[in-house]
Amino acid sequence: MTRRGLPAWLDYFNSRDLKVLFRCLAAAWAAALLMFIGPTLHAIGPETFFTCIVLFILPPSGILLIFLLGELTLLIGMSLAWAWGVIAMKAALAARSASETHIELTALQQQASIQANISGQSIERELQMLISNGFMLDAPVTAVFFVLICLFIYFMVRNI
Repeated sequence: MTRRGLPAWLDYFNSRDLKVLFRCLAAAWAAALLMFIGPTLHAIGPETFFTCIVLFILPPSGILLIFLLGELTLLIGMSLAWAWGVIAMKAALAARSASETHIELTALQQQASIQANISGQSIERELQMLISNGFMLDAPVTAVFFVLICLFIYFMVRNI
């Protein structure tokens, strides 16, 4: 009598593949656990979520040296993008005069205090909500950001 097993395309239950699966699961579990521990989340911040994303982009499933090389490549790419973002922010802030920025910041503070009185939330929370909802958004600043981000993407794609 022949033993009936899984189809060939689904037969990945050997010890080596299970070891890789459990290694990836352990890394993802540890990274996800950091998001749910309050003090860790407050100390590290939103990078705990980014850790999970990086583990799914580049899982620890291969040779250690290749994994470290991939992680280093990701780190260099993130550093380049961060540096370009700083340059783009500086250029975008130059598109708006200091007096306009001061007027908008004053209006933001007043609007936050009005909404804090209405909702009972703290002024800092209302400031965060207003900024997240685009209170400080300006067309020239957005245009400069857009152009510089497109330029960065063009340079990165062109060099690949």
